[in-house]
This record gives sequence, C-alpha cells and structure tokens, in this order.
Amino acid sequence: MTEPIVRRRGRPRDADLEDRVYDAVIEVYSETSWRGFTLDAVGRRARVGRAALYRRWATKDELLVQALEARSPLPVPIDTGALRSDLVELVTQLLRGYRTTPGLVSLRVALDARVHPDLLAHLTTTLNRSRLVAARTIVLRAVERGELPREVSVTLLLEMVTGAALSHVLFSLAGPAADDDAYARTLVDAAIRALIAKREHDPGPVT
Repeated sequence: MTEPIVRRRGRPRDADLEDRVYDAVIEVYSETSWRGFTLDAVGRRARVGRAALYRRWATKDELLVQALEARSPLPVPIDTGALRSDLVELVTQLLRGYRTTPGLVSLRVALDARVHPDLLAHLTTTLNRSRLVAARTIVLRAVERGELPREVSVTLLLEMVTGAALSHVLFSLAGPAADDDAYARTLVDAAIRALIAKREHDPGPVT
C-alpha cells in the first residue's frame, strides 16, 4: 500500500512584519536622519532578518517612502462647501499631523533633501503630492464658486496657510495642541484678508 504523501507547509507569513518594519523606520530615521538610516539598522530595530527585509525592499529610499506613506497622516478629503471652513480644516489636520513622530520625520526628510538632493528630492515630491493636490483643490474649488477671484494666487495662499501652520508647530510657546481650532480660524481669516488686499493693489494671474 502506497504511503500518502505528506506536504509540508511553508513557513507561515509574519502578519505584523510590515507594521514592525514601518515603526522601526520612523524610529531609526528620527534618531539618525538619512546619514545613519540603513536597511540593516531597520532590521535590527524591527527584529527582522536581513534576507526577509531585502526580499521586500531593494533600497532604503523605497522602504522610507512606503513607511512614511503608511505612517504619515495624510489629509482626509475636505469639502465643507465653503473656502474658509475648508482651509480651517486643512490647517487643523496639518497641525495635528506635524506633531506626530511620522510628521516630524517627513519634515526631517525635506531638510535632508536639501543636503542630498539626488537621493531624496523625489521622496519629498512623492510624500507631498497628496497634500499639495488636496490644498490646491480647495482653493480652485473656491474660485469656481466665486469666493475668490480667478486671478488669485493659489500658490501664495497655500504658502501663507501651510507655512504658518508649520511655524506654529515648531516655534509656538503655547505647547502642543493648544487650541488648534482657534488658531486655525485666526490664521485662515488673516490669510484670506491679506490675499484679497494684495489682489486689489497688485493684480496677477492664478498660479
């Protein structure tokens, strides 16, 4: 009688491997920046073997992008029906996102890209694309509704709002998350007033 063939199961997939690796990426990069960031360092922190790590990610920049996309708080789609409330929600999301460790790591990548443009410039483009699209959509939608003139500078408005939000997180003496909603409303009102005043004295094209 022929013995039945017993098929051995392969090694079970490590269901939480990606989670551990992505967490390790954020930790390692926040401590070392680009110079000390390596796949081996991530593997040691995540307790993942070298072979398993290199099978999934060929380069450290590929791993960094995936980890930041998975861990960075990206903007939730915003459409409240009005420019002011859209921008207030955008600023609130930015403030909360920048205060997280992944948010701060994203900023560190942007700074490192100034020193290593050939290595990191495309990373910042990838990471910022969704934020830029979301923000520009808000302003262009307001133009279509007639809330802003067609000649308004989209870029300038977004720089005023997003730049001030970042500065508030980095330099505010009020401490983390101190009345973000009130700050967002004040910032948005000031930005819209300033842009409209500029438009009246210095007309220019939408950019």
